[in-house]
Amino acid sequence: MQFAIAIPLSAGGLPRQVPEAAADHLSLCARTARYWAGGATPVQRLGYCGLVLGHVFGRDAPGDRSGNHITEVSDPDAAAEELVARCWGTYLAVLTDGDTIRLLPDPGGLMPVFYRMTTTHLLVASDPRLLFEADGARPAIDLAALGDYLTRPDLRTTTTCLEGVRELRPGCLTVLRSRALSEHAIWQAGEFLPRGPSPGVAEAAQRLRQAALSVMSAWHRALGPPVVAVSGGVDSSLICGALAAAALPFSCVTLATRDPGGDERAAARQLAGHLGVRLEEEIYAPEDFDPFQCASSGLPRPSRKSFLTRVDAMLAKAGRQSGAASIWDGNGGDNLFCYLHSPAPVADRILAEGLFSPWPMTLLDMCGVTGSDIGKMVRATVRRLAGRPGFPAWPADTRLTAVRAPGFEALSPAMPWPSDITPGHRGKQDHFALIMRAQLHCHGPANPAGRFSPLMSQPLLELCLALPTWLWCDGGINRSLARKAFAAELPRSLHRRTSKAGPDSFLREIFDRNRKIFREQLASGILNQAGLIDMCAIERALQTDRNRDDPVIYRVLDLVEAENWAREWMG
Repeated sequence: MQFAIAIPLSAGGLPRQVPEAAADHLSLCARTARYWAGGATPVQRLGYCGLVLGHVFGRDAPGDRSGNHITEVSDPDAAAEELVARCWGTYLAVLTDGDTIRLLPDPGGLMPVFYRMTTTHLLVASDPRLLFEADGARPAIDLAALGDYLTRPDLRTTTTCLEGVRELRPGCLTVLRSRALSEHAIWQAGEFLPRGPSPGVAEAAQRLRQAALSVMSAWHRALGPPVVAVSGGVDSSLICGALAAAALPFSCVTLATRDPGGDERAAARQLAGHLGVRLEEEIYAPEDFDPFQCASSGLPRPSRKSFLTRVDAMLAKAGRQSGAASIWDGNGGDNLFCYLHSPAPVADRILAEGLFSPWPMTLLDMCGVTGSDIGKMVRATVRRLAGRPGFPAWPADTRLTAVRAPGFEALSPAMPWPSDITPGHRGKQDHFALIMRAQLHCHGPANPAGRFSPLMSQPLLELCLALPTWLWCDGGINRSLARKAFAAELPRSLHRRTSKAGPDSFLREIFDRNRKIFREQLASGILNQAGLIDMCAIERALQTDRNRDDPVIYRVLDLVEAENWAREWMG
């Protein structure tokens, strides 16, 4: 799914009409506002006030492409409010009123929307490459922004690493008037934080089940039968459970390392066999890894891990073999389902429900989740209660770099911190930080990798924000509500599974096999020439024993990805 828009910045004022369709993205720039939508991109008119590019579903009828619900609204501000309140999806709404144009990306943030201002046009697109192809400009890297990004690579901000390219804030109405941009929030995370009495565990799990059924059914109708990347873990299993409960066709694929420590095929076979669906199996092959290939190709930041080039290839192969129309993953599930390792749920329950509440049960639950003893958890809870309210620190990672990290307050997160968290739910600050850390690693329908992460859809995001932290650790197990929601559909042996293997051995092997290449890439590359990396520190890191439990190996791989990304954009 792709789209692009060109809005002329004429001296006589902005165009008054709704953008008209262009034949292709190369003919966008004209005297009138134009849009281009790729063949698979839905386009819906919103009466006389605008149009919506992308997938839109009604909250009450997710199978309905519900732009129809607001076609009678003539006021663009009212149309934006209606769209956010009554619909969800992955979209950009373009709303016009006189000499003002308003842009509204969906609140969920699954489909980033980027823009670039030229002397003649405001260019907006789902793919930053289109911003340059539209007027033939040559892209350039913003080296200062790239240096800042490398120090906080999990933070999605409105700044990108390309000169002149920024991201529209999800859920915010960006207003273009007289060549000036302003924004105000239509959707705010704080509106969905816990209010009033907490639901019971069974009720909360049922609400999660219904939301997941609705979301997966809507995406299945929009994107077609998927192949789901599974490991036997909670997040991908919930997707499969929802699809199975809705009697929707799908298949599964699992990826395994040659090392037994990264082989989840037994759990994946159990899941697929229990649900009666086809399972594809692929093996990580270090010799197939191309150290010069960029996993973040086409993105405005080097935000993907380098090894994902192989993951993408294996998932695409499985999709072809199974005849799937789309590829889904469970990315973001740990974060969305409030996988906390702190006393926050205990403190929240004490503050919200009082000392005579069942908070001791929550304390025992968190001991089970974290492996902590009771005394240690009690002391941590007391410190939490006595501590100063505020959002968790987001420390900079300056390892192997030669830049000075900016203060967090100088950055512009794409999804700002909610400012109205009630005293009894301060743990939601931690939960929200987890969600923010997942945003750059979730895939929307417009991503170049061809994958999709349905768990971060707006209805699930809003529901999970609304459920108190202590519900998620009920029974002393992480992501408890997600486990309970589809317990009836999934194998009992997977219900309490709390750990799973990963591709660590594959990553360490590609590090070991390519040390010399990585050294030459980084020493002679753009990052080093720009003074962004510390080659002396990198030289030491490249000597790391592959069998040591040292995360510096992964840091080296991230810098290699950044170098490949920079070289690709520089052509």
